[in-house]
Amino acid sequence: MNNAYSGEDRRRSKRLDVAFILTYQINHPLSLRMITGAGIETIALMLNLSENGMAVSTNYNIPAATIIAMKFTLINLEAQGDERTNSMKITGEVKSNVLLGKNEYRLGIHFTQINDQDKVAIANFVKMASIKKPQV
Repeated sequence: MNNAYSGEDRRRSKRLDVAFILTYQINHPLSLRMITGAGIETIALMLNLSENGMAVSTNYNIPAATIIAMKFTLINLEAQGDERTNSMKITGEVKSNVLLGKNEYRLGIHFTQINDQDKVAIANFVKMASIKKPQV
């Protein structure tokens, strides 16, 4: 059976497929934090991004409702100077967890704490990247 969804995307905001490295650490629950290493940042691959959330690929089986703190940097190639990079620290809640392969999981994360400036920067990044997609 094919589980791929081919209908209309019902998300509130458009997601952009990406391949960015980010770091995260578990905030809650404490028991999971101990398994992954309390206070230790883990590297993951961001698969897509929107102003309200993202999907990441990780080696840890992190259940839904887990709260994680993430750090990543967006690069705006059209900006100059300090406006070219935007380092972000965002907290989110794991909403879904799908096993991709042995020790590889796809997490759907909804942002729960994001400042307005970062939310606008992400929205603009997604919008600009969507406009500039190469035509095939």
